[in-house]
Amino acid sequence: MKNTIRSLKLKRLSLFTSIALALAISLLASGVALAHESRIVGKYKLVVGFVNEPALNGQPNAIDFRVTVSDTAKAVEGLDKTVKAEVIYGGGKSMPVALSARFGQPGAYAGYFIPTRPGTYIFHFTGQIEDTKIDERFVSGPGRFNDVEDMTKLQFPDQEPSGLDTAAQVKAAQDAASSAQTLSYVGIGLGVLGIIVGALGFMRRR
Repeated sequence: MKNTIRSLKLKRLSLFTSIALALAISLLASGVALAHESRIVGKYKLVVGFVNEPALNGQPNAIDFRVTVSDTAKAVEGLDKTVKAEVIYGGGKSMPVALSARFGQPGAYAGYFIPTRPGTYIFHFTGQIEDTKIDERFVSGPGRFNDVEDMTKLQFPDQEPSGLDTAAQVKAAQDAASSAQTLSYVGIGLGVLGIIVGALGFMRRR
């Protein structure tokens, strides 16, 4: 009888642990893509938005470009060498942005820049994803990914104009993105640990 009860407890604990791990893996796979647009292009799923949200004018940011095989969720790597990105604003002002692979995130790429005005931005991607040619435009806005907001609305107690050194802000954007990803991993790890500890306590009380 004791062996049967112990076996049931172990099975329940295993179930709790599996659920926790599945949740963690799901969170890691999806990243922090909260206000992003998803699109199927051929056999690939493209997810695009800003790395830092909300996006504010005058603040370091980056294109967040993620690609997986749509039916297997397998990350597609090496696209920093085969895909070109361009940022477009307003009446057609554009700037090429170099994509770089994001550390520890297979299939995820960032193109760093500083949006200097609030409003709608277009991210334009051309080139090849493996054997598939692409020419896709992603436009910010409702139901897609967020427009850039005016940072002065959030400043307190004084409103100050933006416009710091560009090179320094791009470096700051890269550091901020790296720190945010590290914190997300730590948070997920602590969450999983908490679920497992809670499950152990529940089993002991039973």
